Amino acid sequence: MSYTKELEAPARPLGVYTRPKGNTGWRDWITTIDHKKIGILYGATAMVFFGIGGLEALLIRLQLATPNGTVLGADTYNRVFTMHGLTMVFMVIMPLAAAFANYLLPLQIGARDVAFPRLNALSFWVFLAGGLFLNMAWLLGDAPDGGWFAYAPNTGVIFPPATVWTTTPSGSRSWESRRWSRP
Repeated sequence: MSYTKELEAPARPLGVYTRPKGNTGWRDWITTIDHKKIGILYGATAMVFFGIGGLEALLIRLQLATPNGTVLGADTYNRVFTMHGLTMVFMVIMPLAAAFANYLLPLQIGARDVAFPRLNALSFWVFLAGGLFLNMAWLLGDAPDGGWFAYAPNTGVIFPPATVWTTTPSGSRSWESRRWSRP
């Protein structure tokens, strides 16, 4: 007669076979490296900035609703116009693309996660810090006022026409463009 002892299964798997348990709560959202949660964070933050950009657009439209509008002063209008462009392009459109890319691309290609998940998380937090830093300009009283496009020659203190126009109105080359060209 053989004696066999029945083995009991451990309460939970040991070692590398342990499945990670899903944490919940705000602390998990702050410290996450999961691509889906980072995508959701990008999307939610972009929607908050979309609301801020919408308020800026509302101020612009209120100023332009009547001739000689008095809702905003000239300097404030320039600042609101510039911040609206910066907010909508860099704080809404680009992060929404990152949100969809973070959430969907790893799922579409069948990957478990993105290649560098901690760098992915860092990029979100740097984006959020940059957006908050940009909008802190409202509280500090000096938001940028370079216009929507903020092209360098047009936003400088001095606007030298020779650096912008390389030809004269008659179609001949200007003195400055001739000076730096080959013979």
